[in-house]
Amino acid sequence: MKRLSSSSFFLTILLFATSSGLQAKSIFKRYPVESGMIFYDINISGTSKDFTTHTSGIARLVFDQWGARELKEEDATEVQSGDFNETRDIRSMTKMDHGTIYTVDFDEGTIYKTRDRSLDLSIAQGEDLSDESIQLLKEMKAVKIGTDEVAGFPCDLWRAKDQKICLYKGIPLKITIEGPGFHSERKAVQIVLNHPVPEAQFKLPDFPVVVDEEYTSNAAAETRTEDYIASIHDLRAQMKKIGINPDEENATLTPEQEKAVINTLGARYLKKQKRLLPKLMVALKAAKECVARAETGEEAKKCIEPVNRIDEELGDRTENFDYAKFKEKKPQILDALEKEISYLKVTNECVQKHDKTTDVILCTEGNLGETETEKP
Repeated sequence: MKRLSSSSFFLTILLFATSSGLQAKSIFKRYPVESGMIFYDINISGTSKDFTTHTSGIARLVFDQWGARELKEEDATEVQSGDFNETRDIRSMTKMDHGTIYTVDFDEGTIYKTRDRSLDLSIAQGEDLSDESIQLLKEMKAVKIGTDEVAGFPCDLWRAKDQKICLYKGIPLKITIEGPGFHSERKAVQIVLNHPVPEAQFKLPDFPVVVDEEYTSNAAAETRTEDYIASIHDLRAQMKKIGINPDEENATLTPEQEKAVINTLGARYLKKQKRLLPKLMVALKAAKECVARAETGEEAKKCIEPVNRIDEELGDRTENFDYAKFKEKKPQILDALEKEISYLKVTNECVQKHDKTTDVILCTEGNLGETETEKP
């Protein structure tokens, strides 16, 4: 859970609202087809007067739900010879699952889990991002130079400086980079589109997961983005009332107008806080007592569940402690819960006392310790 969203969050949403407007909700798309499995060969070579290198391997791109869920993996071996000889394995894997990002570090044997908040908003808005690769090529001043066929699929061939990219409906099937003494090619060798993707294709290694301290559950993220969008509707109506065109990209605000904007954006969240923070205080105190009695990580995890349910309703960060090492981490978990209780006491007093977000911000300022507010 977090104490209070800072004013920079509200100004970020203001920029979003005034620059992009509101879109009708539709299906979120990162690809022009609903699902796909594409397997690539990797071949990279480089030469100089002192050494040569050659990298070969495979890569795969799998996705479904129009790209809301996606996994990318590369597995290659680099061989270097010359002044000194070396062979090393190169492997990477990244999974995106509706705004949750998993990055696998094969050297450390660890998975890092975080959240992409801008992606959360895109999903909630149902944005169509399926032509982004083509738009990026155009921004790079790429030129379409013809067509080709890769693994039985036709593709449009583009040239951008030292690169050639062949796209099938915006999906890269072949990427070639040429330079002095350097050649790189990633070429699709098997393509399956618009067929069910086996669940095993999205499986991650059985590594420990390190959760970013700002990670939110899917439920909390969905609540937060729905509230963002509703707040933007409120904001646009309020901006019209105070004489500001919400579609003007370079709108300037007086200090009073800025306060009005912040208070409008924060009104829905503040109303939730007034209702839920007292319940959260009770749940946190009970969780701390429960964790103190717990003997296993599973027991401790269940102690925190009531806290996370309230955080999800607020749209706040959910707690993700290291339950696998519970006996070792128990003192730190109890200390973290005690700090949350202390922070929440200050925030709740200010929330219950004031009816405007700007007043709550001023009330809590300087009273929450070293990390006063959560950054959006």
